[in-house]
Amino acid sequence: MSEFVLYVGFGIFVLGGIGFLIAAFRTSILWGLAVLFIAPVAILYLIVHWQDAKGPFKMQVFGCLIMAVFAYMNGGVESVTSVSSNFYSTSFSEPTNSSFSTPSVSNQQYRCDGRTHCSQMTSCAEATYFTRNCPNTKMDGNNDGVPCEMQWCR
Repeated sequence: MSEFVLYVGFGIFVLGGIGFLIAAFRTSILWGLAVLFIAPVAILYLIVHWQDAKGPFKMQVFGCLIMAVFAYMNGGVESVTSVSSNFYSTSFSEPTNSSFSTPSVSNQQYRCDGRTHCSQMTSCAEATYFTRNCPNTKMDGNNDGVPCEMQWCR
């Protein structure tokens, strides 16, 4: 049900955009083509032809507000880093050896920032997080699921 609200907001936004484009083409074909193909011209058209464009513009703003309220009430929108981290951590399973105990790591404490080697880590927990959640790490040479065994996680 809650995703339905997002789609309604997006639909209102798109309808407002189509209405804005129609208003520009009603003014003239050149305005319509310019608004369609040159993004900054839409702002200029909005300022110059406010009376013609205010209805569709307000509709777009209303659609954006619906989507923003939806995102706020559902905990916001995930950043690109966390989305890609979740992709890598759930799509590829790593072989593990049950004889090693690895610490549980909170996703709130660390974030993928491009580090890939043990020498760049400050703890076993950090190395474990990077190995599990970040792409292209080079910290588990024997693929046993335990990173940085020589440095941190013995």
